[in-house]
Amino acid sequence: MKNLKVRLTYLAAAVSIVGAAIHVAALAGGPSWYAFFGAPPQVVASAQAGTWLAPVSTTGIALLMGICAMYACSALGLLRRLPLLRTMLAGIASICLLRALILLPLAFTHPELINLFEVAAALTWGAAGMGFVAGFLMTRSKIPAVPA
Repeated sequence: MKNLKVRLTYLAAAVSIVGAAIHVAALAGGPSWYAFFGAPPQVVASAQAGTWLAPVSTTGIALLMGICAMYACSALGLLRRLPLLRTMLAGIASICLLRALILLPLAFTHPELINLFEVAAALTWGAAGMGFVAGFLMTRSKIPAVPA
């Protein structure tokens, strides 16, 4: 069980790091990258027009994902214990799981919005959410984060 919690927490950290990297890459990739990754039309238009909305919002999201990765790494013992570790892990897990579960009602209310990217994103963030739950549980039970 300990090994599964550690692996899931590493997965949460990896998803967060990759998510942050994708957002940073979108800054360099331009409007086509924003559109490919499903950014709202206003953000794509901002990237095309060169206004501040696209880079500021993308940088903000990348920073938030980086913070999520730091909290997962803190739960693993790779970083020092961060403030409000358990509270943040619980909050991040809730947001990730909500992001995953919102796909179900969306499929019924707005089926035109469901595509392969949205399904993959929901599964990815659902797995990350479970990883943050595992990190939360590890910090509670004081299980050492060294994988076996």
